[in-house]
Amino acid sequence: MLAIVLIYYLRMVERRMASRQHKDQVTLMLEKIAILESVAQDHKAMQLVEQAQQTYPNENRLSVAKARIQQRLNSDAP
Repeated sequence: MLAIVLIYYLRMVERRMASRQHKDQVTLMLEKIAILESVAQDHKAMQLVEQAQQTYPNENRLSVAKARIQQRLNSDAP
């Protein structure tokens, strides 16, 4: 019985670690995007967002960043 509980616990921890790694990667990408935005490198920031969305297509925070950057790019266009 103890072995079953241990196996269940280890599987649960493994799933949580995978979820945390995903969140950490997205957070790291968003930080890089924010840095590019802060130095007015919107085209590079958009490229990074698009690359990140290929890896994490269902990440809402990336969609929000893309919309924000796209709006700024459209307002800068002549």
